[in-house]
Amino acid sequence: MSAERVLFEAYDETLRRRVSLRINFFAGEAIRSWFMREAEALGRLDHPAIRHVYDAGIVGEVAYRVGNWIDGEGLQEAIGRGARPIPMVLAMARDLLGALEHAHLHGIIVRRIVPMSMLVSAGGRGTVTDLRYCSHVLPAIPPGRLISGLEFMAPEIRAGAIGDPASDVYTAGALLYFAVTGYQPPLDHAALRRPTELRANCPRVIERMVLRALSPAPRDRYLTAAEMLEDLASDAGSFETRLRRALGDDYELLGTLGSGGFGRVYRVRDLHLEREVALKVLHPSLTRDPEVVERFRREAQLAGGLNHPNIVNIYDIAGRSGLLWYTMELINGPSLGQLVEREGPLPMDEVLRLLREALSALAHAHGSGLVHRDIKPENMLIAPDGSLQITDFGLALALRGRFGGATSQSGTPQFASPEQLLGERVDQRSDLYSLAAVAYYALLGEAPFPGRTPEQVLAKQATNQLPSARGLREDVGEPLERVLDRALSADVELRYPSAAEFLQAVNRAADAGGQPVTDWARAAARWFRGSPLD
Repeated sequence: MSAERVLFEAYDETLRRRVSLRINFFAGEAIRSWFMREAEALGRLDHPAIRHVYDAGIVGEVAYRVGNWIDGEGLQEAIGRGARPIPMVLAMARDLLGALEHAHLHGIIVRRIVPMSMLVSAGGRGTVTDLRYCSHVLPAIPPGRLISGLEFMAPEIRAGAIGDPASDVYTAGALLYFAVTGYQPPLDHAALRRPTELRANCPRVIERMVLRALSPAPRDRYLTAAEMLEDLASDAGSFETRLRRALGDDYELLGTLGSGGFGRVYRVRDLHLEREVALKVLHPSLTRDPEVVERFRREAQLAGGLNHPNIVNIYDIAGRSGLLWYTMELINGPSLGQLVEREGPLPMDEVLRLLREALSALAHAHGSGLVHRDIKPENMLIAPDGSLQITDFGLALALRGRFGGATSQSGTPQFASPEQLLGERVDQRSDLYSLAAVAYYALLGEAPFPGRTPEQVLAKQATNQLPSARGLREDVGEPLERVLDRALSADVELRYPSAAEFLQAVNRAADAGGQPVTDWARAAARWFRGSPLD
C-alpha cells in the first residue's frame, strides 16, 4: 500500500491463475492519468525482470491494472533481516541491469527505483514493479508532486533533468549498494563509504561496479547498463574470464596461487559461506575425456573423506561450462619447494618434524586405501603455524598418463619412484620413496636424483647414485642417512613396507643421532605399533 495505490493479490477466474491487481482509488483526474500513463509504460516492455501488465482500465472513478503475481518481498523488507547474501546480490544485479537495458532499448529511462518496488524472490531474482517516475510518464506527473527515495535517484534527476541511461546506472548502483551493505547511499557523495568498509567480504567486482555507478558526474559512470553488466565478468585474461563466468554466483575469483601440469590454483571467496578457499581448476585438455572426469570425481570423493591435521581438507567438487574444479582448505603459506628455494636447506629439527607429520598423514591415507602418487615439494604446504599440509591426494591416479603425475615444478620427474616412471603398478611404497626424495631435497636444497628427463632420472635411480647427505651436512647422522637410503631403494621390496615402519625408523635414527624427538612423535610411533598411549 502507498499513498496513491493499493496492491491486491487476486485471482483471474477466466485463466485460472493468481495475478496482481493494483488499484488507484484517487478521484482526481490528474492522479488517474498518471497511473494509466505508468500502465502504458509497463505495457511497452516485455522483460522477465519487469512486472508484466495484462490489462488496465478505469471503472467509474477507479483506475486499475492487472499484472503477473510475483512470489517475493520488497528489497526494503528483505534488508530488514540484514544485508543480502552475495549470490543473491549478483543475481539481482543481472536481473536489474538486464531490465534497465531492455527499457533503454524501448526509449524509456526508468529514473528511479526504490527498494520497496524492487521485488526479490527467495532465490534472489529481482523484478522491477514501479515506473511511476520514468521518462514516459513525465508529462502526466502532477505539478509540485513530492518525490521520495531521492537516495536512489541520480544527482541530475534530483536537479530536474529527464536523464539518460547513465542516470539509471546510478539507480542500479544505489540499489546494489543497499543490497550488499544494508545501508542507503548518502545524498552527499563525499560521505559515501566503500562497501568493503561496511561489509569486509563484499566482492571486489561489486565494489568496483557500485563505486563507478555512483559517480556524481554521468561521464564517470558506465555509459549503459549493458556495459555495467559486462563488468561483472571482466578480468585480465581470457581463461579467467571463462572461469569467472563458470563460477557464477558461487565463488569470487581473488587471485592466482600457483599452476602446474594439471591446472591452476586460485584464491577464491565462497560467496555462500563468505570465506576464502583454494580452488583448483583442471586444465580443460584433461577433462575432455568422460572417463578422466569420472576417475577424478571418484578419487576426489575418497580424498574428501580423509580427516587428518596434516592433510588439506577438500570441500566441494563442481564443474560448469566445460571446466572442472574442486575447492579445498586455503593454506596461507608457501609450499615446501618455495620455502627451500627462498631459504635454502632447512634446519635438521624442522626436516624431522615435517617428515614425521608427512608420514603420519600418509599412514592415515594408506589406511583408507588411498595412495597419493605425486608427493613432491609443491604438494606439501607449510601453514602459518609451521605444520605440514599435504594436498592433491589421488589426483595423479585420476589424471594418469603423465608419469603418474610425478612432475616437479621445473618440469622434471625428480621425485617419482622408478616404477612410476616406467608406468608400472604403484602402491604406498611409491609414496614413501617420493617422501624420502623430498626429505633429501629439504636437507640439501636439491633432489637426490637430478635430471631433466625421465631417462636421466631412471639411470641414476637404477644404480642408486645417491648424494652423500653426511658429506654435505655435518648434522646428518649415519642412522638417518641409512633410513633415507633404504626408503629410496630402486627395489620396491627393499623399502619400508609402510609409513608406520618408516616413521619408527626415523625416530630410532633421531634418537641414535641425538636429534630431538617430540612427545607427539613418540606417541604417534607407539600408536602405530598398537601400544596404549600414556
